[in-house]
Amino acid sequence: MKAASISKGERIQSLDVLRGFSLLGILMVNIFDFSGPQLYRTSLVQSGGGLDRLVEIFVFVFAQASFYPLFSFLFGAGGVMFYKRIGDKGLLPERFFARRMTGLLIIGVLHAFFIWHGDILISYALIGFLFMLFIEKSAKALAVWSLSLIFIPNILFSLLLAGDGAVPNADDNTERITAVYQSGSFSEIMGQRAEDWFYVNNPIMAPFIVLSILPMFLLGAYAMKRGWFERSPSEETIKKWLVIALITGPSGILIKTMPVLDPQSGLWSYLHQSIGGPLLTMFYITAILAAVQKLGFKKVYKPFAYAGRASMSNYLLQSLILTLLFYSYGFGLYGTMTSFQAILTGTGVYIILLAASYYWFKRFEQGPAERWWRWFVYRRS
Repeated sequence: MKAASISKGERIQSLDVLRGFSLLGILMVNIFDFSGPQLYRTSLVQSGGGLDRLVEIFVFVFAQASFYPLFSFLFGAGGVMFYKRIGDKGLLPERFFARRMTGLLIIGVLHAFFIWHGDILISYALIGFLFMLFIEKSAKALAVWSLSLIFIPNILFSLLLAGDGAVPNADDNTERITAVYQSGSFSEIMGQRAEDWFYVNNPIMAPFIVLSILPMFLLGAYAMKRGWFERSPSEETIKKWLVIALITGPSGILIKTMPVLDPQSGLWSYLHQSIGGPLLTMFYITAILAAVQKLGFKKVYKPFAYAGRASMSNYLLQSLILTLLFYSYGFGLYGTMTSFQAILTGTGVYIILLAASYYWFKRFEQGPAERWWRWFVYRRS
């Protein structure tokens, strides 16, 4: 039997809504890296006061470290759905999933080294091969593995930081980096982009990257196997979502606020990323799933679903638009915007993506990047 990508009728709207929402959160965090050398600063909260500081604190608490985990969660859920659809056709899901990860890796490499250094797709693709070892395990096993990988390593690292956990000093190369992106040649920007990518994606950081992504893959796979994305979930499931939201929301916000109150603490800075981020991720997931099922504000969440249907295309397109806006081969605005101006710019770009997605899907079934990915997975010999 011939394999095929998911049809419009098979799409799960709650997944698309969450994907569209995650694109907004990712953009609100990444806009600081598109517009300036945020990668080499110790904290997103840099301004001394005023509207800029309020914007930075809001993004730091409510978005940073919570939306890439959301994307990872959805990746895991989608992986289970992919495996099931291929397996139901009597085919080998491992073969097609391996192709899927290879195609994702190709897209990620092009994105990271020719458009923007902050690519996450390379990590998703490589960790996706590791995910294949877990994807067919039971829901219970997936939950145990996920929670163990989230809490055990992070508790151990936290104990180490509790003794002498000062925030490291910021990198002093920000002026040089700003000059490269603001007025450097394309080849200079290419070199800086590669340097930035390797600054994060290196052997020392690799275990931390795996431990931040793989557990959320597993948690998403667990949720899919537990029926979280069924079109008509039971009242019991919805009540469980609300309980999870009531627990994870306040606890996540509390942990993520602590580095603002104690900015010199390396421990709180670490917990903000490793524990607070995933907790708030689970709040967003469960609260949105419950809202979609119970409140029915279709006009509010439908635009997110359009953006989510082309989540990869929109992720790549936002990078293309913003690098053209901020880098020297475009408008050269790198390092010139305040935090408030950057957030307004990011919001404007997201609104453009929503409108583009709406009109695109009036004519087409898939986004352009998704269409190429489908061809690579299903039609390559």
